[in-house]
Amino acid sequence: MMQAKSSWFYPLFLIVFLSLLGCAKQSAFSQRLEYDVIKGDKKVGFMIAEKVVKGDSIFYYIESETKIRMLLTFKVNYVLEELYVGGVLVSGEAESKLNGNSRTKSKVWKEGNEYVVEVNGYEEMRTSDPITYSVPELYFSEPGDKETTFSQQFAEDLIIKKDEDHMFTLYSEDGRNTHTYENGLCTYVKLNRTYASFYFQLKQ
Repeated sequence: MMQAKSSWFYPLFLIVFLSLLGCAKQSAFSQRLEYDVIKGDKKVGFMIAEKVVKGDSIFYYIESETKIRMLLTFKVNYVLEELYVGGVLVSGEAESKLNGNSRTKSKVWKEGNEYVVEVNGYEEMRTSDPITYSVPELYFSEPGDKETTFSQQFAEDLIIKKDEDHMFTLYSEDGRNTHTYENGLCTYVKLNRTYASFYFQLKQ
């Protein structure tokens, strides 16, 4: 059975998004992708990626939970939300937790003509360049000829490289994520970390 969504800020963010668009005549289009998180030959968690499109607005929601047993058991939870209007990012929030304790919290918002990115309460980035492409979209379409994508988690643009047809690798300070696509959707992600390797496998 698929786990219920985290309650920390998903409902409020989505309710505000839908209420702002409630008067629009366009119908909403939504996609929901569910992945198993696999380490070795064992399922160790899940990930959900959602995209809701209505009019010129796009809402992204990512949630994952991973349990790793080494000498101790570690449970990592992650939630991200981003809202685009007119093709540009206008706001977002993300949080990762380790064994129930907040590890990293980030926010991005527009302040006048600038973006402000805050990580754990500290301003990490300020830019006037429009943000039109960010990490969540990697699950819903191939990057094509794009060479970077914005990450609010790392408060910077991350490098994307095409390895071969329908396969792209995203580079960050955490390691490498290699995305494989079928029919335009991401079906498989290999996460290479210094301590372990994991896989996201799209559920059929």
